[in-house]
Amino acid sequence: MRPLRAALVALLTAAAGLLPTVAAVRMSASANDAAERAASLRTPALLIAPDAAAQTESRISAPPLLRAERAPDVLWRAAQQHHIGEEMTAFSADWPTPNCLAIWIGGTEVFAGGAEPVIPASVQKLITAAAALTVMDPQERLVTQVLSDAEIVDGTLDGTVWVVGGGDPLIMTQSYADSHRRQPQLRTPMEKLADDLVGLGIETFTGRLIADESRHDTVRFPETWPQRYVTQLNSGPLSALNLNDGITGYTTTLSAAQHPARWFVSTLADLLRVRGVSVDVEIAVSAAPSGLTEIARLTSPPLAEIVQQMLRESDNTTAETLLREIGLRSAGQGSTPGGAAAAERIVSDLLPDQMRPAVVDGSGLDRQNMVTCSFLAALLNHFGIESNYATGLPTAARTGTLSHRFGEHPAAGRLHAKTGLLNGVNALAGHVVTDSGTVTFAQVLNGVPTHGRLGLELQESLAAQLLRYPVGDAAALQSLARPVS
Repeated sequence: MRPLRAALVALLTAAAGLLPTVAAVRMSASANDAAERAASLRTPALLIAPDAAAQTESRISAPPLLRAERAPDVLWRAAQQHHIGEEMTAFSADWPTPNCLAIWIGGTEVFAGGAEPVIPASVQKLITAAAALTVMDPQERLVTQVLSDAEIVDGTLDGTVWVVGGGDPLIMTQSYADSHRRQPQLRTPMEKLADDLVGLGIETFTGRLIADESRHDTVRFPETWPQRYVTQLNSGPLSALNLNDGITGYTTTLSAAQHPARWFVSTLADLLRVRGVSVDVEIAVSAAPSGLTEIARLTSPPLAEIVQQMLRESDNTTAETLLREIGLRSAGQGSTPGGAAAAERIVSDLLPDQMRPAVVDGSGLDRQNMVTCSFLAALLNHFGIESNYATGLPTAARTGTLSHRFGEHPAAGRLHAKTGLLNGVNALAGHVVTDSGTVTFAQVLNGVPTHGRLGLELQESLAAQLLRYPVGDAAALQSLARPVS
């Protein structure tokens, strides 16, 4: 039994001994009866007797810790929790297994079904987002620097130029951004870097153009992934200096850069040529030495917006790049294993009372990621619906990976949740805005048939059910007695 539920039971037991009227409300009674009984309770304050006469005055003057005026709210929450527990246990009885479901209302977990960790699929990105926003300033912008050991003389730059990657996952050309189905795409415009260099008065560029991707390691894909993820390009090849997700071909079929950083600077040279600059340089990849002069920089959108893009679009490349940056910032290791260990520690520190998740990658593609629904819902509750964190969640029938779903459903525009999908896995976790407040939830289904819509249908029925739950005072409990529509 969870500590909060145990405390609630102890409180009701104590109230039953002191107030027979309270004891008369049985938790097996109907929700409507419990609400009416709670609303009728108006009894004197319950005060602990003073231990000595000298303490009497201070005890009387101090605000009582428990007043019977609060008993209706206590009973309302207890009855609500009992009702939801019974209802959701029956509601989820036929779901594929293993599965889990957690529901929070008013900052309290009112239902937790399925205590064992499950495979979260892309809902894992909630963990990556939480770790990123914890270890980094949400307003920080990631910087790609252009450094040189030479000066521009009479329009000529003759020397060596390094382009130093800052871990920005959203550097894109306009044509690549336009190729995405959902528009507009948040991006760091590659063309701006070329424009800024031309703006320095460069007409001729000779010498060397070197890519520096040393901020992160150069393992292109998480080593725990199966080869099919690489072949299918579920993520682009990873680099601290990356362009277009490392995707070189995207008009007909996808193809990836074998050396993303080299391809970045080669594309930069081409963009300069298009802008009339004569470019004759040797392309290379190496770490930049110290003591160079910055001649240009390219800054990303604020980190909060990058995180929101990752959640809204379920962007695997962004998630994996951010995980490496988390590892660099918190443990000095810009690698997938370093980032996974750091993210696991960071989010566990945020929720010390929850079962620690197993973090293997940032995107949720790896089936070794494991987490409980209680952890996911508690994480959502920790940040809240008004946070930078929740702002990135897709909205049903409106944005991101939910833009094409729930169109004729009552949850349209009211459901804000991260989606997850792998073979045999359907997951949904976020917030449902009801007429009276917000219900926070996490649902993860493992063992879902690979064909058909069962997983999606169970998400849709859950969203409809959560819309019924009231968020408020004891009087609202009466609405729980309404049949499911």
